[in-house]
Amino acid sequence: MNNASGKPTLFTGIAIYRAALSGALRSPTGDNRLRSVNEAVASKCLEASCCSRWLRRFSIVAAQMTTCAAAVVLGLGCRHTPVRVTALRQARPCPVVPVATAEPTPQQTNQQPALSPTAAPPQWVSPTNLSYDGWIDIRQWARDIGIPSPVLAMAGTNCVAHLKFPMGNLDIRLGRHQARWQECELWLAHPPLFIRGQPCVHAQDIQSTLLPLLTDNGQLPVTNRVIVLDPGHGGSNPGARNIATGRWEKEYTLDLALRLKPLLEDQGWTVFLTRTNDSDVTLSNRVAMADALGAGLFISLHFNDANGRAAESGIETYCMTPPGLPSAFVRGPSETPSVVFPNNAHDAANLRVAFRLQRALVSRTSAVDRGVRRARFMAVLRNQSRPAVLVEAGYLSNLRDARLIASPEHRQALAMAIAHALGVPPHF
Repeated sequence: MNNASGKPTLFTGIAIYRAALSGALRSPTGDNRLRSVNEAVASKCLEASCCSRWLRRFSIVAAQMTTCAAAVVLGLGCRHTPVRVTALRQARPCPVVPVATAEPTPQQTNQQPALSPTAAPPQWVSPTNLSYDGWIDIRQWARDIGIPSPVLAMAGTNCVAHLKFPMGNLDIRLGRHQARWQECELWLAHPPLFIRGQPCVHAQDIQSTLLPLLTDNGQLPVTNRVIVLDPGHGGSNPGARNIATGRWEKEYTLDLALRLKPLLEDQGWTVFLTRTNDSDVTLSNRVAMADALGAGLFISLHFNDANGRAAESGIETYCMTPPGLPSAFVRGPSETPSVVFPNNAHDAANLRVAFRLQRALVSRTSAVDRGVRRARFMAVLRNQSRPAVLVEAGYLSNLRDARLIASPEHRQALAMAIAHALGVPPHF
């Protein structure tokens, strides 16, 4: 019904839109679709210009409702995946396959084919050529770097975006910090999200975590073959206690370092230990020793303790958190992400070394993979002027791990895994 001014009301506009849409569905051709609109106008005794404005207005609303409904359906389809609305370009949803099916085949794009596994990483994959801000649509990122579109699969209650690269597979878990690269776990600073129905990863994680690994040329990022092994604790600082034997962490770290030393020397490394007996060595003196020797690499050896959480087990490798990123683990009340430490000059090299060590340790010992993580609390790493990492080679507070760590054969296997990682390219 028209109002007193002769303008169509809300209900009149709806009636016109419905009538026009119904006629358009019955008559799909352009002429008939126009005739449906004209008939709807005539039936309401309205001016064509007014009704055209109403029709355009309702068409826009209907399109927006359809888009929002699709985003909600996709965004709520996985656990831990809140729908965030940002200015991302519209794209078709990623293909979704059930996890029980065969390995998903990525959808091919029109980009240039991916490089062969033997080819060097292309220059346009380098961090300097991809300067993203905020959240990045994973599909768009895949197109940018010329790989097949990601495939989404359900793994339990989690959605996983599966990407295939020439040098390995990358699995990004939506809503979780953990990702997997070449079958080894690594931690992202920000849990990836569904945004407008699209799987997205944060630009900081692309720049600081993913690209350094994707552009790894297989060469150990050191300036020389001088390495300092740091058996953690010692003297009056015994470290954690083995719940299976009652012995202390300081004993096991020294034994591991002594086993590792000749293995590395056989590969051409010049090896120094921060301590060779049960003695107190301050953290600053351990750093100063590496400086005095001009070492190209520093590895601190430790065993873990979960502070009463006996179920926690496995191996994890730490390196420094890059400036501006949150850490995977914070010791103490808080941290200041904006602070830059001397070792941050080696962030990419730290990550590559840590990944090599973690992958070798997990592969050769079948330990639980707790991943490559980043933190700032480790004073023995912060002031290093070389690539430096810290290995937590198992939990003395977990009965299974504790029994393994007490075994000389297991400690020898740990030493051989570390030596292997530092002696050959990472793809083994």
